Amino acid sequence: GSAGDSFTYHNNFAFSTKDQDNDDKTDESCAVKFKGAWWYGRCHHSNLNGIYFVNSNSPYGQGINWMHWKGHNYSLKRTEMKIRP
Repeated sequence: GSAGDSFTYHNNFAFSTKDQDNDDKTDESCAVKFKGAWWYGRCHHSNLNGIYFVNSNSPYGQGINWMHWKGHNYSLKRTEMKIRP
């Protein structure tokens, strides 16, 4: 598609939650900072578990983001992830 690849960055990173910090940052937890669990490295290029914002503008990186499409300040309204067998 034309939305760009904001997911490959997250390959091989462990899943982080607010109570299980597995990201590469030593000074903060990306899951706490961006208010959602995800495969964080030094935080994210995409975060489909971010906060839902009624209006599409969001504080930097805290919404449902796809960096290569609309950037970190645009929050998507809906996403769908599918796993191929």
